[in-house]
Amino acid sequence: MKRYLYIVIIFLKSSIVFGQNPDDISVSFDKILKHFKETIGYNFFAGQINDTVSSSSLYRTKEFNVSISKNPVLLDTTHIVIENPYYNDKIDDYDDEFKNYPVSYSVLYEGTLVSLFRNGKFVCHNILSLKRDTEFEKKLNTKKFKHHWIINNKLGGLSRNKIYIWTNNKWKKTKIKFPLRKQPKLFEDDDFIVFNDCHGEWGGTIYFYDKVSRKIYFTESTCANSVYKRDGKYIVLAHLGHMMGTSDIKIIENPRKLTIAKKREINKIKEGGALGYSDKSKTYEELNLYGIQLFSTFRYEERQLYIVNLNELTFLAEIEGNEIQIVHPIFDNEIYTHEPVTTSYENYTLINLDHYGTARDKEVSVIIVGEKRIILIDWNEKHSR
Repeated sequence: MKRYLYIVIIFLKSSIVFGQNPDDISVSFDKILKHFKETIGYNFFAGQINDTVSSSSLYRTKEFNVSISKNPVLLDTTHIVIENPYYNDKIDDYDDEFKNYPVSYSVLYEGTLVSLFRNGKFVCHNILSLKRDTEFEKKLNTKKFKHHWIINNKLGGLSRNKIYIWTNNKWKKTKIKFPLRKQPKLFEDDDFIVFNDCHGEWGGTIYFYDKVSRKIYFTESTCANSVYKRDGKYIVLAHLGHMMGTSDIKIIENPRKLTIAKKREINKIKEGGALGYSDKSKTYEELNLYGIQLFSTFRYEERQLYIVNLNELTFLAEIEGNEIQIVHPIFDNEIYTHEPVTTSYENYTLINLDHYGTARDKEVSVIIVGEKRIILIDWNEKHSR
């Protein structure tokens, strides 16, 4: 495997100066409109030529139309690159070239981005100032951990195959039943812990772990990236980048009506495909979109927003019927990921981004949305185009 020497810089990109009145934030879609006008003629999937592109129809298929919204979301943008402070730590691991990337997906805890690296130590950053919180790190790094999550709204971690919860400024071993060991959590409420697996074009599965019965229910989802509840129903968003890309929105009214998974089969391939293909319950509604990738969905100011990847651009949009309306250009470029995870907190949303060609299944970036700002943090070097 090739090894690279990265020269790391830290930079900020912002449309306004910090401290400016949030009401003065504005967004421009000029670069998005220009990009589609210059490129759409070469996209035969859209069936358009350059002179048909306009703000009301940037990209059209038989299933959907992409346009620029007349009601944009006003968000300041900040982009920062942060290096791994443990780069020189010696790690006896065949994956050593990826040690600069978190070993598990970062989480938000009490206004802090908490990231865990291969040496078992945490790195913490205040999400308002984006400054490193070394004092909190010292408190957390009294043990070495293999993975971490938010469990029942508390910071939890795996150390020596035991789950610990951060309580009263110290780690406390717990006997809590938690189904995960080496993978991120998609969603949690009073009833379920939701997680997934992804095998690319061979399929994927979403699992609902019942906290009371400890049974695990599953259905097909290739590959789930966001879960939220609306009117008591579970909404699952999934995407796959294979070929032209696909997205899937599945509405599950009652996960307990799905098929029960055998524990020994979870995260396994079955007959050449993912386990989820054997769910016969059909107790859900489903919407499929072809030729577009929806990386994430979350609520912001009472609006359901989506991070969309299309035509080598990544942007923020709303979906109304078959109309995909761009509400913010984010960074006017492409931010690509394979198996992202979206987690909504009280005041913020965190989107963890991986990129297989950069660090396999490790987190290479995070996006934080909240307080009139969208922050993109890249580990070690700038990853977007």
